[in-house]
Amino acid sequence: MKNFILACIFFSLYSFVYGQNLNLPDSQKTKIYIIGVVHSENQFRNTDSLIIVLKDIKPDLILSETDTLSGYFKSDYTLVEPPKWYKLVRKLEAGRKMPPEMDLLYRYKEIDSSALIFPFDMPIQNRRKYVAVQKEGELKWVSALNHASGNGLIPDTILPSHKEFIAFNNWFFEIGQSYYFIMNRTVTTDSIRAMMKFENEYFPVLLEKVQILSGYKQWYNQNRNDWFVRNDIMTNNILKYIKIFNPKTVVVFTGLLHKYILTDLLNSYNKGQKYELIEYFEK
Repeated sequence: MKNFILACIFFSLYSFVYGQNLNLPDSQKTKIYIIGVVHSENQFRNTDSLIIVLKDIKPDLILSETDTLSGYFKSDYTLVEPPKWYKLVRKLEAGRKMPPEMDLLYRYKEIDSSALIFPFDMPIQNRRKYVAVQKEGELKWVSALNHASGNGLIPDTILPSHKEFIAFNNWFFEIGQSYYFIMNRTVTTDSIRAMMKFENEYFPVLLEKVQILSGYKQWYNQNRNDWFVRNDIMTNNILKYIKIFNPKTVVVFTGLLHKYILTDLLNSYNKGQKYELIEYFEK
């Protein structure tokens, strides 16, 4: 009888342990590096800068903020081979080049053919048109904002908030011209998070208070909803690839504004502590 009771106790203990949501040791967790980028290059940020990052990390998996409809990936998720003339253009540094984070995929594949490369954005039909429409809407919005500011249409009650919004906006523009390591500092990510939180709270008030901006309510609300939907899809795609391939290290290249929200969503979904997010430029 005592043996039976003892066996029951051991069984209960093992059932308790294996039934818990235990954390993996750090050495077994997938390491995720999110690198925020802007989709153009200058003397501070370019493909060569990003290659240095990948050579140092040596990722098993690289995820790119695009989809299989973009022209960079085939329907089977393999990279489209660029035309032969493109390599010559790239070598001579003549003509239009891909954004550095896209050019990088091809150049790094030549360095490490074993690295897995996949798109993780939500599917967007005719991405070029989508970007053009987004840009047109944003330019109209900025023009309307400048008109309201320049003609004294911002009420005094929200003028301090409007000045803070302008300061945030100018700061972000300057950050976008800088080095990747400045863009990706924790303090920068935290500041972008604060900027977006401020805008999400201020814009509804602005649209309500300034009559000539009220026509942008639907546009703003739709954009805001699409933004959260898109980032959630992107996050789930990242997790899907991690589940499929179980990589040791993952590098995610994404637009700078996406970085903070992908970080927050990945942290919120990491209940089992199966992965850890690492800031490459501060490790």
